Amino acid sequence: MDEPVDEALGPEAGRGWCPHLAMLLESLDELHPALAAFYRLGAGRNGWVFHRSLPDHEARDRAGLEAAGLDVATLEAEGRFTLSQAPLTDPPESWADPFVPVIDQRLGEGFDAVWWSRFPVGVSDPAYDLAVQYDAAWDAAMRGRRAVSLCVYIVGGEPSAAGRLAEIHDGLLHVSRDGASLERTARS
Repeated sequence: MDEPVDEALGPEAGRGWCPHLAMLLESLDELHPALAAFYRLGAGRNGWVFHRSLPDHEARDRAGLEAAGLDVATLEAEGRFTLSQAPLTDPPESWADPFVPVIDQRLGEGFDAVWWSRFPVGVSDPAYDLAVQYDAAWDAAMRGRRAVSLCVYIVGGEPSAAGRLAEIHDGLLHVSRDGASLERTARS
């Protein structure tokens, strides 16, 4: 999965281009391999890697990322990776507030960019509309920062179901068992 994600994002991601992306997955089975590829790419480009899990899912995400080949323990020991619980009770407008100072500090320590992602949300999930509001707030907080942000959505066999996501993301990263492709939006 590494090469398809690397090729889809291209050589400028995290360097000259720090996009806010929506990753569209066909199924939950693709989640950890796709995230591991994204995080390996970020770490390989001198990025600080940051994952937000659902409450009580940190251990599952850690195990899934490790099973997909991400050396979480080494990255953590090197200060290059953090896995934390998302503050789901915070309103969208303050969603990023606890993390902005940490991101700015890590960037000030010499990392070229932050490579961030979160837990998946299904486009048919009742939380989809709220997730879009959170993504828009995250986008506003990250503007002007060297951050490659990846918002994960499970779209099933209907990638067109995620049409609203193009309005608040610089690109749609389509990932499936067949590979990965990036569809840049009008914002990029």
